[in-house]
Amino acid sequence: MSRHRAAVGLISVALVTGSAAACGGSGSGSGGGSDDTGTLTVIASAAPATLDPVKANVGSDNWFVNLTYDTLLRLGPDGDVQPGLAVRWGYTGKDNRTFELTLREGVRFADGTPLTARAVADSLNYARKNGLNAATWSSAIETVTATGPLTVRIHCSTPHPVLPLLLGQIQLVGSVISPKGLADPSKMGAGSFGAGPYVLDSARSASGDHYTYTPNPNYWDKSRIHWKKVVIKVVTNPSSALDAVRTGQADLTALVANQADTAKSSGLSVINAPIAFTGVNLADRDGTLARPLADVRVRQALNHAVDRQTITQAIFKEYGRPTAQLSLPGLDGYVPDYDNRYPYDPAKAKRLLAEAGYPDGFTLRAEVQGVNGFDLLPQAVFQQWKQIGVTVDVVTDTTVGAFLSNAMSRSFPVLGFAYGGLPTYLTSLDWMLPHASPFNPFASKDPRLVRMLETAAAAPQARQPGLYREAMRHVVDQAWFVAVSRQDQIFAYDGKKLDGVTVASGYLPDLAWEVRPR
Repeated sequence: MSRHRAAVGLISVALVTGSAAACGGSGSGSGGGSDDTGTLTVIASAAPATLDPVKANVGSDNWFVNLTYDTLLRLGPDGDVQPGLAVRWGYTGKDNRTFELTLREGVRFADGTPLTARAVADSLNYARKNGLNAATWSSAIETVTATGPLTVRIHCSTPHPVLPLLLGQIQLVGSVISPKGLADPSKMGAGSFGAGPYVLDSARSASGDHYTYTPNPNYWDKSRIHWKKVVIKVVTNPSSALDAVRTGQADLTALVANQADTAKSSGLSVINAPIAFTGVNLADRDGTLARPLADVRVRQALNHAVDRQTITQAIFKEYGRPTAQLSLPGLDGYVPDYDNRYPYDPAKAKRLLAEAGYPDGFTLRAEVQGVNGFDLLPQAVFQQWKQIGVTVDVVTDTTVGAFLSNAMSRSFPVLGFAYGGLPTYLTSLDWMLPHASPFNPFASKDPRLVRMLETAAAAPQARQPGLYREAMRHVVDQAWFVAVSRQDQIFAYDGKKLDGVTVASGYLPDLAWEVRPR
């Protein structure tokens, strides 16, 4: 099982939503305040799972990792792929299986070791064999080899059309680890072994509370180092996090939707962009545990029984939009008219249930996870299902680990979910292809869908969006899930002090390169 995949859906959204039920806040220890000259202080809602870049959680751990680990490529806020440690890159051949990179000359890791093709190949091989995403995102990678002093070749057993994105700073796989780090991976969990613009100052950090970073004297581009010190404070309570920025103790934090007006009235700059979608996963599509779910009419009925607009407004206010699909505007699989593929229509839902042989409804078991309030939306869906006679017995987990374990146990036909927006190829590895994952624990198989995805993955880049949109239409028509809302990622910051703070679909404010003094 790949815990990383759930991290995209569950942990990264903690950055977005926070939790109305969260209590207590850390970050009270030393670690530098934003009034220090040349210091950037930001708030994270959770401590990093690890500082090992390939085992870190995408979303919640990016800031901690990106400061110290440069990536082979970089993703811009508009989705363009830019040079990083690699200056040239591209697929060879016609089926998106072989990818080659040429590295930047003269780069050294923070420990002084030269960055070579062999070091990069070793780092990528470590990632594909040991990373939390190894079973999904990197599963197609067959070999990574150094073909020259500064050239690397990645060969995949099946088409992998989004390697440039995988090797950027958002997905973390392309974070290059020094040979000294790989020599003793146990040390990477609490240290930094990269070639990024900063290094972790362990003496001025306290695990779980605050993390201090200072400039890397060996960095290849000194113009990217904008701060004498960067401090990330862990504050689990959203109100305390916002107060820290309002009072000048910090410069940047994520917000809960209902905090945005307060932040604006305090004179802070507020930015937002779609980041994730939430809903209920009808995981048992073959009816192994819940026979009714094997009928597409039942799954479509459960979709029509949900008032997405009302739920979205209640939970996310203006920082959410109703949707019935697993993609976001700007991503390759997004189908604009499929946000409203299942209009709220309880009468139609009842007719579909009756046609399927369930005029009186039925009972389901569901698992949701209560960390950061992620059970609120599924519970709202279950309440609305009662109107068509479908009742749900709910188990609420209190940790992400328990949720993942229960999801993969195949004991629950229905699962609540929150999932970050990704290119459709990566989403398909979790949701649409017939191998077990926390989002497809029963390894549901749709031969037509598999063929569509295989064709899209091997297609030229210009054709891929159209093909992935067709695949998205198909899986939504088959009602494999009840997506309800796409929600925004919201940040508040001191606009008088900071420049370069940007957020976009699938993109976090870039502390390592772009956030700088105004």
